[in-house]
Formats: sequence, structure tokens, C-alpha cells
Amino acid sequence: MKYVEVSGYGVPVVELTERNLQTLLEKLTDPDSARTLIDGENKVAVTAVPDEEHYGDRAPGVTLTNGVIK
Repeated sequence: MKYVEVSGYGVPVVELTERNLQTLLEKLTDPDSARTLIDGENKVAVTAVPDEEHYGDRAPGVTLTNGVIK
């Protein structure tokens, strides 16, 4: 995982590898896990939460894929 302060999107970016994403998914099934990855410079933490916990009080929003809102 890498925190990118200057990106082509005009906002800071957290760059996750395929391995990072797989690890976060696996952490969701481990009740003893903190479910969090922290970048090597301790600038940002990424935490995995189950969908029902995140979207419990609202519907999922739009997503950005290759710079296109879907």
C-alpha cells in the first residue's frame, strides 16, 4: 500500500495492490484481526468493514472506474 499525496486526480490517493486488497478481504473473516493496513510512512490507515456495517444506514453510492463515474 502506498499513500500518494499528489495524484492525477487532484486529491490524495491510497494505492492498494492486489495483495493488499486480498489481505483486507481475508481480515473481514478474522474476528481477531484489527482489519487495518497502515502505509509504510504511517500517513494513512485503510480499514476493512463488512458491507452491512458500512451501508447500514444508507444505500451504496456511485463508484469511480478508470476515471469514469458509474
